[in-house]
Amino acid sequence: MTQVLKLRREADLELREQLKRQSQAFSDHLQEALRIREEELERELGRKYDEILESERCQFKAQLASIVGRLRGLDYAIKEKKEADEAAKRAQVLWSACQSLLRAIKVGCPGLAWKDQIRPLEPEITAVKKAAAENDELVLVVINGIPKEARERGIYPEDALRERFLKVEQVARTVALVPEEGAALPIHILSYLQSLLLIKAASTIPQCELNDEKSRLQANLPLAFSQHQVTGDPTNQNKKRKTYFVARYWLDRGDFAQTLKYMNLLKGAPRCVARQWMFETRILLETQQAANTLMAHAASSGLMLVCRRDRLLINSADPGGGP
Repeated sequence: MTQVLKLRREADLELREQLKRQSQAFSDHLQEALRIREEELERELGRKYDEILESERCQFKAQLASIVGRLRGLDYAIKEKKEADEAAKRAQVLWSACQSLLRAIKVGCPGLAWKDQIRPLEPEITAVKKAAAENDELVLVVINGIPKEARERGIYPEDALRERFLKVEQVARTVALVPEEGAALPIHILSYLQSLLLIKAASTIPQCELNDEKSRLQANLPLAFSQHQVTGDPTNQNKKRKTYFVARYWLDRGDFAQTLKYMNLLKGAPRCVARQWMFETRILLETQQAANTLMAHAASSGLMLVCRRDRLLINSADPGGGP
């Protein structure tokens, strides 16, 4: 009996020891499983957090890029608007300066004789230089092409040359018979008497002359005059009278280029009389051509600025617009 109790006690102790070891092993296994599960949850939560953070970061970068783009576009538009306004002011000042230059060429001082109306164009040319942009090569080239006499000495305006032409025509008619190398006194007297006795008859100008048709010159006169109106005039005086008539016709209509072309047909003493007038007219035409070129350049610059301003308005109206 005692032996049985002893065995039973030992069995109970061994059973308790095994249960204790199993309980400890189960507890360790449970803790390990919980730790592994905790690590898995932490990794999963960390991954989701990183995904959400990256998504928010991308959205923030996109919004920030949009704001920066709009700010850059606004800054670009402001700078362009400022440059356009400055260029518009320069174009207006340039146009005004060119207008002053052109007016100085065309209109003289009222009440003064034609001899006193010459004046240098240096102030007007200097104003055009100051009004133009520093890198405007066209203005510099055109201004450098203006004759030196026009800048320093000055030119006679159209009104003065028109008045001077009347005197040149009158004197040229009085020496119509005198050759270029000169003649004796009787020839001068005869030429003067002829100018007094000749009557300025009304004449018509052929349509081909009015249309400025291209024709060959015969005896230094346009084809229409040489074939229809000058034939049979051995002294060529009729040709000179026709030249004065046509030159006067174009002068009355403000076409100094055509007037100069016909006055250049004169020969002999009349050409010597008109030589200085032709020289002054040539300077006037060269300066006038330069002024017209500057006016066209100023007008085209203004038109380009208008187109540029319209483009800026269209870009600023675009909500997603940028530079």
